[in-house]
Amino acid sequence: MDYKCSQTDRVMTVAFFGDIDEFACRTLRSDIDAKIVGSAPKEVIFDLNGVSFVDSTGIGFILGRYKKLCVAGGRLKLANVPPQVDKVFRTSGVYSVVEKVR
Repeated sequence: MDYKCSQTDRVMTVAFFGDIDEFACRTLRSDIDAKIVGSAPKEVIFDLNGVSFVDSTGIGFILGRYKKLCVAGGRLKLANVPPQVDKVFRTSGVYSVVEKVR
């Protein structure tokens, strides 16, 4: 799993490439949390265009970042969700919590 972060003003965009699964989440959690704490964005956009697979651990990763951002007064949005990942998110109810944009 690779990712790339960029930030403009108080909006951070994190583009992911590969699978967001149990293996990837072992390092993603601490890496992304450190970036969020270090830059205090008001909004974080997870660009999932390069993601081919998300499992239940990946869903937990996304919901965990959502909760952390809410506590800090920020928000999380999901962008460019591929069809196969979109189906998992719709089925699991992710969109009832995290907003899908674009």
